[in-house]
Amino acid sequence: MLDNCLESVYRTIEKIQFEVILVDNSSKDDGLEPILKRYTKIQFINNSKNVGFARANNQGAKIASGDFLLFINPDTVMIEDAIESMLDYIRSDSSIGILGPKVLNSDQTIQYSCRKFPTIWSGLFNRYSLATRLFPNNRYSRDYLMLDYDHNSTRSVDWVSGCCMMMSKSTFNKANGFDENYFLFIEDVDICQVIKKRLRVVYFPNAKIYHKISSSNARSTPQMIIKRHQGMIYYNQKYCKTNFVIQHMINSIIMARCLFQILLNTIK
Repeated sequence: MLDNCLESVYRTIEKIQFEVILVDNSSKDDGLEPILKRYTKIQFINNSKNVGFARANNQGAKIASGDFLLFINPDTVMIEDAIESMLDYIRSDSSIGILGPKVLNSDQTIQYSCRKFPTIWSGLFNRYSLATRLFPNNRYSRDYLMLDYDHNSTRSVDWVSGCCMMMSKSTFNKANGFDENYFLFIEDVDICQVIKKRLRVVYFPNAKIYHKISSSNARSTPQMIIKRHQGMIYYNQKYCKTNFVIQHMINSIIMARCLFQILLNTIK
């Protein structure tokens, strides 16, 4: 998948100068060596341990020399002029802080990669929740996932998926990068929260990419599930200012969800 991702980047960028920074969170993957031999100009950061998604992205951004940053997952594939059209658009409007493309599954269906900021209900009515699967047209899922939006027009949104997001390096630095208290997931929501206080977060469907979403988290270990829910608790405490009793109740619900997911994955 990484090879396909890199090939799509080099194949589709024609008009601009760019650099690729690859951060490996201690994957110990023998398939990486031939990729590095093929793409000799890549700047490679090899972490001795898995430092998490947020910190790894910050490592890459720190050594980047470009004026704009594009964060992409290794399981994405760029379509035609996706990157160049994103760059042209974000350069044309100084009010844009973060720009995200239309994200597609391999069968051309839409991944709902722009959403409302999460609430306590989002854990129960997110994209893969049982409630959403059983009742896909319920108002909570439709609102959070923005299902009533056709995803064909450019518009401001609350947040876009970190699988592919572009911003200027100065905007990224002013936001102090990704919050490294998140190990995996939610760091994209968080940085959109920070940047949206003064600039817009924009969904830009003129640019399109493919994303094999299951590959990033197909083998979720109990430790990974726990870290994800720790991130949820941290996000809730950071942005949802309530009294101690309600805060404790929300955290208890998140922990119960965590245990349920561990049990469900064990059964699977």
